[in-house]
Amino acid sequence: MELYNDLHEKVCILSGIKATCITSTLKTGDKEITFEFRRTNRFASSIKEEGYIRTDKDEFVIKQVEPSGEWFKCTGTLNVEELEGKQYPQGFETVEKTVEQCLTEAVSGTGWRVIRCDVTKKRTVRIEQNCSAWDVAQQAITTYRCEIVFDSICKEISIYEKYGEDRGAYFIERLNLKKLQVQSNSYDFATRLIPVGKDGLMLNVGGKNYIENYQYSKKVKTMTWKDERYTDVVSLKEDAEAKLDEISKPYKSYTADVVNLAEQSEEHKEVFSIALGDTVLLISKSTGIRESHRIVKFYEYPQTREKNKVELANTRLSFEEVQKTEQELS
Repeated sequence: MELYNDLHEKVCILSGIKATCITSTLKTGDKEITFEFRRTNRFASSIKEEGYIRTDKDEFVIKQVEPSGEWFKCTGTLNVEELEGKQYPQGFETVEKTVEQCLTEAVSGTGWRVIRCDVTKKRTVRIEQNCSAWDVAQQAITTYRCEIVFDSICKEISIYEKYGEDRGAYFIERLNLKKLQVQSNSYDFATRLIPVGKDGLMLNVGGKNYIENYQYSKKVKTMTWKDERYTDVVSLKEDAEAKLDEISKPYKSYTADVVNLAEQSEEHKEVFSIALGDTVLLISKSTGIRESHRIVKFYEYPQTREKNKVELANTRLSFEEVQKTEQELS
């Protein structure tokens, strides 16, 4: 890893550090780095807030240095300073445009650019309070139900309908699954959803103003979702169906300590290669689980890969998060 000062001048190649962890989050496209260094490290005085850390894949801004005995802990966030610095004091709006058009307009003049987009639908993004280009990108993820990868070195944005692959990888006890923590709840559960758009725009599906999904339970549990940015009933129905598909089953997430067999031999490489966004089969005889889930968070320890962890989930946003975001930003 390379260390730069706050003026972006290279200081050194860091050595003598430990416990390096890079955390990648699918929902936001964000990343964070943490590592520890001795207080007696030759460059300890140069590792300070607002400097930069560069790995072979990303660049981070140092945001916190915590003294703790002989070892100090450093935390850095993904370098998206240009996006955060592009301010819209009066808010931001694009009406019925693609996400590529929306973000191209939002990041104009920042040095960042959209290099890939496989999402073609048109939607309205409206933020009425002051915001930044980074805020617009985060809102676009929710509005377009897309996933974004930020290349902080090349300043490039890639937009996916669904990032990652299904390589046939699986986690199974006594092989590559060391520890499993399970979280499951149905606080945001619903099987019937009434979508409402602008000026009271509602669906009329065979005389019904709601849609239903009984994939998990035949119980009728009704919720209303209102978003006044929708003026087109087709778009309203399409997004409502996608949201209901997620909330019509209990939310499940898992934190799994895994063994990276892909790096241990060429024989295992294809079957056990995993990355953020990938779909994997989770098999746990002790808990009776045999389900496919996506990797929504990746904790990578470059120096001690045996400590790698992933978080798996069966959804991207809970209904509560969707409701909160829509109410705050619509």
